[in-house]
Amino acid sequence: MFQLPESPRSVTSHLSDLSCSPPKLDPSTLALLDSFFSEKAEEERRFSQIAAEQAAAKIAGLALEIDKEKEAGDKPMVSVADFRFAFSEDWQLSQFWYSEAFANQLADCLHSLCTPATKIAFLCCPTGFVAFQHKKKLEGARLFEFDQRFAVLSPSQFVPYDLNEPDVFPEALKASFDLVVVDPPYLNEVTNKQIAKTLRQILHPTNGKLLLITSTSVEDVLCEVYAEQPLGPLRKIAIDVEHKELANDFACWGSWDGAEKLSLELQP
Repeated sequence: MFQLPESPRSVTSHLSDLSCSPPKLDPSTLALLDSFFSEKAEEERRFSQIAAEQAAAKIAGLALEIDKEKEAGDKPMVSVADFRFAFSEDWQLSQFWYSEAFANQLADCLHSLCTPATKIAFLCCPTGFVAFQHKKKLEGARLFEFDQRFAVLSPSQFVPYDLNEPDVFPEALKASFDLVVVDPPYLNEVTNKQIAKTLRQILHPTNGKLLLITSTSVEDVLCEVYAEQPLGPLRKIAIDVEHKELANDFACWGSWDGAEKLSLELQP
C-alpha cells in the first residue's frame, strides 16, 4: 500500500525526540510579564471607573450641555498620574504623554496667562488639557482630539477632531479662542499645514495666542507654516519639554510679544 510521507506539521512527528515537560521561562521574564499584565489590568480598571463616573453624571443630567457644566464643576478632573494609568499611548496615533512634572508645570504656566473668562483650546494635547483642568477647571477649555476615548474625561468639553478634515468643527468655535495649545502628532510639513488651517479659524484674529509644542527637527517647517498672524511669527521659548517614553528633542514656541519670557514661569 502507498503511504503518504509524514507531514512536517504533524503533531505526532518526532514526539519521541521531545521532552514531555513544557518549556519554562526565565524568572526575570515571568516577572516582567506579570508586571505588564498587572499594569494593563489597572489601566483598564481606571478607564472603566472614569467612564462609569461620566455615565452616571449623564444619567443625572450633569454633563449633557455646556450650560450645565457648573453643576458638575465640583468634581475635579483626573490627575495626570491617573490619566497615564487609564489611557495607554497609542503609538499608531503617535501618542506620547508628557511627564507628570512637565505637564503640571505647563498647567501652572498656562493658568498664569488666563482669567476665569479665558477660552483655551488644546489641539492633540490631551495631557496638557488634563493637567490644566486638574489644577483649576476653566469652563471655556476645550480638547480637540481624534481619539474618542478622551470624551469620557469631560464630554461637554471634548471636540472630535480629524487632521484630514481641518475645517470640521462646531461653527460656534470659530474665532473664539484666546489661547490655543497644540502638539502636532506627526513631525512633518503636511500635519502642520493641516493644523494651521484649523488654527486660523478658531483663534481670535486679533487677541489670539498660540503655544506650539513639537520637535526641533521640524523647526524649519514651523518658520514657514506659522509665519503670519494670528499664528506667528513664532518666538522660541526656553522650556524643556519632557515626555515619559520619548527622547526626541522637543521645544516650545509662542506667537505673541514676550512669549520668550514664558520659561520663567516654568522654573520649579
